Amino acid sequence: MLKRILAVLLITSMLILPVSSVGLADGEAAASGRDYLPGDVPAQTSSAESMSPALHALVLAMLNHDVKEFDFEDKSLAWEGLYNMLSLYGQLDSRSVTEQGELFLPEETVMDYAAVLAISLEEMGAPPASIRDRLNYDNISQSYVLVCGEDELAQLRLDEPQPSALGHSLTGTLVYQVDGRVLAAFQAELLASDNMFGYVITDMRLTG
Repeated sequence: MLKRILAVLLITSMLILPVSSVGLADGEAAASGRDYLPGDVPAQTSSAESMSPALHALVLAMLNHDVKEFDFEDKSLAWEGLYNMLSLYGQLDSRSVTEQGELFLPEETVMDYAAVLAISLEEMGAPPASIRDRLNYDNISQSYVLVCGEDELAQLRLDEPQPSALGHSLTGTLVYQVDGRVLAAFQAELLASDNMFGYVITDMRLTG
């Protein structure tokens, strides 16, 4: 119960604080700004590195919704996962624009991020009411507008990907940096795809 309460408090703080840096394991926070540029991922980037933004975002969404398995047909869950991804990592994208504390991302950019999920942005439909205070669509600029957050207290740790029947299996943990407590352990199934991340997530579940 304590772990669940801690996770919810962490997610809530991420959604209301202004955009800043993101905690990754073993120096990856600095690397995320230098080497990981969404929309321009280097060819030598490993599957674990390229998938960090999506996995981090989906784990937070699952904790917030208190679910063990990511249901890609749950549009509210899918949108929260996508919002987390855009909020935490969208500012690193060269196509983004920040104005008066709001992040503007062109529709095609958001489509690139959504491609990592097993459903398309078109299939997801409009953002649900539950997140419209943080993410909405601006018809004039044809961009999605976000109020971003930060997640400096959480650290994503990923294991080496392993071959699976359909692609790769990737495991990892989300760790509370203050005391090293594991907030969640997870496993994801990845399928190679011609998109910005190089993979789509076909299955995602919390294992502990």
